[in-house]
Amino acid sequence: MIRYISASVLLSVLLLTVSCSLFNKEKAQAHAHDDFTIPYTAYGNGVEVFVDAQPLAINHTSQLVVHFTDLKTFKPCDIKEVVAELIVDGSGLRQSAVNANETGIFKFSFKPDKSGMGSLVFKFTHNGEAKAIRIDNVDVYPDAHEAVHLAEAKFPTSASAISFTKEQSWKVEFATSLPSNEPFGSVIKSAASVQASPADQVLVSAKTSGFVSFSHGVISAGQDLIKGQQVFTVSSDGITANNAQVLLEKAKVEMNLAKNEYGRHKQLADKQIVSNKELMERKARYETAQTEYHNIRKAVNENGEHVVAPFSAYVNEVFVENGQYVEAGEAIYSLVRNQRMVLTAMISQSNIRDLQNIVDVNIEVGESILNLKDLNGKVLSVGKTLSRNNYLLPVTIEVDFDTMLMSGGFTNVYIKTAGKKSLVIPETALAEEQGNFFVYVQLTPELFEKRQVHLGASDGVNRALKSGLNANERIVTKGAILVKLAAVSNSIDPHAGHVH
Repeated sequence: MIRYISASVLLSVLLLTVSCSLFNKEKAQAHAHDDFTIPYTAYGNGVEVFVDAQPLAINHTSQLVVHFTDLKTFKPCDIKEVVAELIVDGSGLRQSAVNANETGIFKFSFKPDKSGMGSLVFKFTHNGEAKAIRIDNVDVYPDAHEAVHLAEAKFPTSASAISFTKEQSWKVEFATSLPSNEPFGSVIKSAASVQASPADQVLVSAKTSGFVSFSHGVISAGQDLIKGQQVFTVSSDGITANNAQVLLEKAKVEMNLAKNEYGRHKQLADKQIVSNKELMERKARYETAQTEYHNIRKAVNENGEHVVAPFSAYVNEVFVENGQYVEAGEAIYSLVRNQRMVLTAMISQSNIRDLQNIVDVNIEVGESILNLKDLNGKVLSVGKTLSRNNYLLPVTIEVDFDTMLMSGGFTNVYIKTAGKKSLVIPETALAEEQGNFFVYVQLTPELFEKRQVHLGASDGVNRALKSGLNANERIVTKGAILVKLAAVSNSIDPHAGHVH
């Protein structure tokens, strides 16, 4: 009897365990079905619309979580109201949502009454402009249970899929884009010397001989001067030969004598005592003496020659010391005005063929890389001969002044030449691991696949690809390192979505 009771209890426990197991399994399957979502994505009017939707089926209520991203900033769109339409076979359901659950996120619920291939349309106002974005190829299934299994076959997945949610990407510097297909030839990278344009440099020389004195304290390299500002004085005091003050006084005396003589001859000519020819000679002598006096007077006064800045600029170099004697015509200092800069890159003669097909030049300016258009620049010349002491060809480039391009310094330039069309991506899209390079391909706006690519030439900003990516595959162009870190920190169920 005891054995019979024990067997009965054991059978009851077993039946209960099996029943509970089946119940929990059904419950787990039901929960898994509820959690499964289908991603839909569309781009248009500067907005990305990403929909995380439970499978749509007849007479079954499905929830949709919709994310709106501004493609200029890749931050959530500030939208107040969205009207969503589910259209199947010409008829549709409409629903509006006011005030997002979070900025850029709206939720909708649809209970379709028709099955088939449909469309989702979202209408909203963004940045003061009415916009509408349509997503086609939206399946509406006849049965809710079968919808999950049929939809799973269409779900984009990968063994190396990485989850990086919209809420995560909105908080950081992040962007995605398609690769461009554009002409991209070889690129010659070289260091280039930087100098102020010769047209912006001037040597200021003494017009008279004498001793130099600093007019207003120390004058040093880098000091800003304004047009007409007095910088030095050249005095001839104590000098017997070529004394500027003596020359000025002589010129003044000569001018006054010529003026008086011309006036006297003019009176005599009125009385016809002297000929008109003599009068003209005296007039010419007076005008010549007057011109000579004023020319000297511009450069010299009673205290000597005033050396002034011919235009607003900064002092590049001072060639004299206070009290030093200089001859007329000797350089005193040099000025540079920052308007245009000249960059000279010395290129190997092995690149002579490519140098005949330059299409642009990228230039490192501080931490940025700018092209000729950005700097209002142009290629002035490409060397055509080699010297005995230098077997490199100079490429001379002229650009607008930038504070990060210092005269006398160096920078890197990327000389771009004509070439065939290639897939081109930003350098910021690349992630490097042990000498190999990868990009992160978007499967959905929240799911990414790590993909190795083989690289071509780089112009410092963009990189041509030899293989590894297709033209229709969107990749992460900003924040690739963050997606890389996310791959280490999470493990995901690729079918799990925002709807619970």
